[in-house]
Amino acid sequence: MRLPIDTSRLQFLVVSAAEPLKKFEDGKPREAWAPRTDENGELLWRVQVVAFGDNEAEIIRVTLPGDPGVGQGVMVRIEGMTAQAWEMDGRSGMAFRATAIRSTNARAGGEKAAA
Repeated sequence: MRLPIDTSRLQFLVVSAAEPLKKFEDGKPREAWAPRTDENGELLWRVQVVAFGDNEAEIIRVTLPGDPGVGQGVMVRIEGMTAQAWEMDGRSGMAFRATAIRSTNARAGGEKAAA
C-alpha cells in the first residue's frame, strides 16, 4: 500500500544529480541493463534529497517519472509524494515516489519540471 505524505511542512535539498533507473537483468553488467519505466511507459528517475523538518534531517531517494531537471544544491518542492514499505531477501526499507519535483526558485516557464 502506498501512503501519501504531506510535504507542505518539509523542505528538500537535492544532494546528487538525478539518475535514470535501470531494470535488473541477471548476468548482464549494470551498464547494459534496460531503463525502468512506469505503467505509462515513462522513464523512471531517482533523485537523492535531504528532507528537513521538525529540527531533523534525513537523506532519502525519491523516484519519479521523467527527468526532473534539477541539480545538486537546488531547493525543491516534492509533489504527490508517497511512501511504501518493502522487504526483499532479508532486507527492508521505505521506497518514496513522487509525481513531480520542482525547484522552489523556478520562475514562470524558467526551469524544467517533471510532470
